[in-house]
Amino acid sequence: MSVKRIYLILLTLSLAIISFEIISTRISSVIFVSNYAFLILSLAILGIGLGSIYAHYRVKAIESDEIIIVLKKYIVALSVSLIIFILSIVLFKITNPYVYFSLQTIPFFTAGILYSQIYKVFSFDGFRLYASDLSGAAIGAVASIPILNNLGAVNGVLFVSLLLLTIVIYSFSIGLRRSVRLLIYSLMFLSMGFLLVKGDDELIGEIPIGYYPEKDFYYVYPDAKEISEIEESRWSINGRSDLVKYKNQDMVKQLFIDGSAGSQMYRFGGDVKNPGSMLGRLLIQHSTSIPFLLLNENEKNRMLVIGPGGGKEILVGLIEGVKEIYGVEVNSDFVRIVKEQKEFNGGIYTDFSNVNILIDEGRNYIKRANKYFDLIVMALPSTEQLQNIDNIASNENYLLTVEAIKDYLNRLTQNGRLIFTVHNRWELIRLLVTAIYAFDESGINNRDALNHFIVIGQDYAPTLVIKKTAFSQNDISNIKNTLRKIPKSLPQVTYLPFSWNELDKSPENLFLSTVYENIESIEELIKKDKYYISPVRDDSPFFYKVSRGVPDDLLKLFIAIVIIGLLVVAIPAFNVKRIKKEKIDRKELFFTLLLFVCIGAGFMIMEIALFQKLILYLGIPTVSLSVLLSSLLIGMGMGSFYSKKIIKVKFYGRLRIITLFIVIYGIILFTTYPLILDGVVELNLAFRAFIIFMLLLPLAFMLGVPFPAGINLLKEHKLEKYIPWLYGVNGLMSVAGSVLAVIFSMTLGFTFSFFVGLFFYSVITVITWNAARRK
Repeated sequence: MSVKRIYLILLTLSLAIISFEIISTRISSVIFVSNYAFLILSLAILGIGLGSIYAHYRVKAIESDEIIIVLKKYIVALSVSLIIFILSIVLFKITNPYVYFSLQTIPFFTAGILYSQIYKVFSFDGFRLYASDLSGAAIGAVASIPILNNLGAVNGVLFVSLLLLTIVIYSFSIGLRRSVRLLIYSLMFLSMGFLLVKGDDELIGEIPIGYYPEKDFYYVYPDAKEISEIEESRWSINGRSDLVKYKNQDMVKQLFIDGSAGSQMYRFGGDVKNPGSMLGRLLIQHSTSIPFLLLNENEKNRMLVIGPGGGKEILVGLIEGVKEIYGVEVNSDFVRIVKEQKEFNGGIYTDFSNVNILIDEGRNYIKRANKYFDLIVMALPSTEQLQNIDNIASNENYLLTVEAIKDYLNRLTQNGRLIFTVHNRWELIRLLVTAIYAFDESGINNRDALNHFIVIGQDYAPTLVIKKTAFSQNDISNIKNTLRKIPKSLPQVTYLPFSWNELDKSPENLFLSTVYENIESIEELIKKDKYYISPVRDDSPFFYKVSRGVPDDLLKLFIAIVIIGLLVVAIPAFNVKRIKKEKIDRKELFFTLLLFVCIGAGFMIMEIALFQKLILYLGIPTVSLSVLLSSLLIGMGMGSFYSKKIIKVKFYGRLRIITLFIVIYGIILFTTYPLILDGVVELNLAFRAFIIFMLLLPLAFMLGVPFPAGINLLKEHKLEKYIPWLYGVNGLMSVAGSVLAVIFSMTLGFTFSFFVGLFFYSVITVITWNAARRK
């Protein structure tokens, strides 16, 4: 078999695996919640490493003629395993994480066997192999977006499976008659064409929504599971958007993303002057609506709703007479569904000239906005679901940080207000702490900051109002007069400035009273609270992290990976030591082992930190990840392709220079990019994407060198048989790196995490220096 055909096979394999990884992330998020999805993805990556380790011991193909049989068998097995996976999930409604994980691991395990054998047999051309590998991964990262958007998850997995079968037929059907090959090609392309024509109509059934407390789908009504009916589903890279109607009423429909983050869409006749008593009663029961009753006419000129979803807050603004309304929604499927449901919702997104709905990410829009708003509204702005497509996205939320609140305040008019509704009282207190720190950094002390707040405290969906300028005593007097007219059955204001003797003993009021009376510093209150209520910052924006320290799931996963990693490294290493010295160059083997350990952990940690830090400047998560993945993978592919010339002579000296460049450029990049990107934030998305691409390209180019260099070193010292083992070690370290990245990000921040990644590359610099001196 020609090496060029191997390039094509490897490219297609990486394309398929990355596409499946991204698609299965979306499937995981529909079935599970974030921690499950993260654990499953990390363990799936582990499957590649374990498959490679398995191949080291069990797959003995050495010659190119033997590799043909191995590749054919395992690519077909990979394709079939994808079909079995999706059929099992859909037909048997599998929501058990252990069963799901087992099924999902099989394709990754099989892929690990294929990768290890290709690199072992064709190690003489490791640089170009790695370039093909990365090129396929880059294409897969981008291709997964149209696959999900146009085919959905179920049909998308089937499409990827057919793609793998097609490449098998192309690569291994040379001996077949031409007519037979044409017939097989026709069947494959007709099948893929049928999937494309059917689009995201789920041919074999729907992905089930797992029964978890975080799934709002099951808790809208006490018997929601029995009375709900999914009227429409749409897949995209953001997840699955479901429009749900109910048998017990026809006034409200719900929009869900992956079964969570429920957003109401109300039946509305289109007449804001006469919305109907039923609709009025439904809207006023939400705590988000109460602050609108406390506004003067001159405080209703312009409103921004971040994440309007089904349009509830837009509808409140229309009925309350807000003159100009903007809605910024990151999920384009929600917007399309609401627009298409105009007969039900009165055309709130289409038929009102004063309503402007934009597809954008709220924080990024605020940073670029050239308008000032009287009101900025966010109601339950996020969910504890996996909302990104890389293997870290946990509960990070750039909408609710100290820096975010400062950005919002800068976009308010002088008497403008923020209206935030969160899920519960713990989130309310954490938001209060974050807002107090934002004011403190703007020159307003803690006690004075309390005069900027109004609280509607309740166990579910409490609301915090933050005014740019402090409420005066006259303001509060007028507000109290208005509140006396509000029925007691509606959500009640529980905190007003200058009303300390009238406050109830709720957790948030006790906290605010302690701050006001200066009994304890806010830092002491944060330390003593049983929950984690520290202010949230852009460098570690995990607003929904409830407890201090490392989450148990992550800690258990990391311990398990360390144990498996030690076994994977120690057992083969012990066997190597038993081999007579003259048969093997142990120093080179153990040098390469350390090289792959550092590359696997260091790259993954740096990648995750970069993704999470830079995504803030691109906004829409789908576009952000595509740009970031493409720049890294394309740059690394180029680096791998040309690295054979770069590192042809003076191996250790060149590798030392390259890793030193990675460390130095990484430090420069991470310390200067905020200055660069803050200066171009107002440019359009294409320019911002291009600038980020160019900033990352030099780093990515050099990151593409060490891995194929290690493969080449093994080949030169006749150590090819150890490539599957070391490939598996690299995969295991990548999983360990991803878990470490999340642990460090949650506890110490993305910046610290990134520099830990750089540390691993500095280790390579040191060991190559010592190795060069030995030479």
